[in-house]
Amino acid sequence: MVRIKLMGAFAHLAGARELEVKIDGKKKVDELLRELIPRYDEFKDKIIMINGKPARGDAEVEDTDELKVMPVLSGG
Repeated sequence: MVRIKLMGAFAHLAGARELEVKIDGKKKVDELLRELIPRYDEFKDKIIMINGKPARGDAEVEDTDELKVMPVLSGG
């Protein structure tokens, strides 16, 4: 199972702070999160961590990984 920790607006949109998802083989982070988080693509800036290390949306996760994602909010 991929354990996914969602922060901020992502947790609100997905209706959960933590999800566990079974995947076969590898899957790109953006592809996986699009399936789980409504309006995911509306957030251009996001912080993605895979197993505690910074990653990008085109990185791949496997069934044993832990993924953490949070939107970057800009104010002003």
